[in-house]
Amino acid sequence: MKKIVLLLIVAIFVLSGCQSQSAEEPLKVGMELKYPPFETKDANGNPDGASVMLANKLGEYLGREIEIVETDYGSLIPALEQGKIDLIISSMTITPAREEVVDFSEPYTNSQLMMLVYKDSKVQSAEDLDDPSIIIASKTGTIGALWAAQNAPNAQIRNIDEEASAVLEVAQGKADVFIYDPISIIRHHENYPDTTRAILEPLPNTKGWGIAMRKGEEELKEKINAFIEKAKTDGTYDKIRETYLQDKIKEFEGYGLEFFF
Repeated sequence: MKKIVLLLIVAIFVLSGCQSQSAEEPLKVGMELKYPPFETKDANGNPDGASVMLANKLGEYLGREIEIVETDYGSLIPALEQGKIDLIISSMTITPAREEVVDFSEPYTNSQLMMLVYKDSKVQSAEDLDDPSIIIASKTGTIGALWAAQNAPNAQIRNIDEEASAVLEVAQGKADVFIYDPISIIRHHENYPDTTRAILEPLPNTKGWGIAMRKGEEELKEKINAFIEKAKTDGTYDKIRETYLQDKIKEFEGYGLEFFF
């Protein structure tokens, strides 16, 4: 009898130890590290940028170590579903289609979509896009591609794996429009000022960026939403802007736009 009691006590301690160890495991955050100044790498190849700082601040708030897992953008949601990562913080726009698969936090930015247009295209606004003669180039799996499929189904939509290749289609007049966030649109227009136009009016039916997590993790979602609310007022956002976003803020001001972070 004593041996049985002793074994039960040992088992309880082992289980308790496993639970403590599990609670201390790093929180794996998926990012595609190809979108400076939000998700990128420093000179030594380490994850860096505004989203990395945001993730680390979230880890401090939750009392969890953060591990950044570099993941191709199109593989982020599958990696989350498969348990390879625990969260996505990768400038991911909240959409109804994505919300069917994963849960999102409250938006932590209000970034919207805008258009890079070939200089001679007839496109002047979002109303011109749903047209069989219009060619929309977009990066596969991004919000630009999703928006085009949902809001301009009659257009010719070319999904291209690399953002630079999709932009080049527009710059060379092989496509009319590239749809993406304002930082990217401004940067690409500056790279191709002679052959493109930047239409910096937000497209309809778009939301901000959210932190994605698996369905049903309500306690984690509540904690993340509380962190976002706190971070906007306790100096966390100010520190991120000061460290990574000053140049972009000035760039937006030059275009008469309010910066979204």
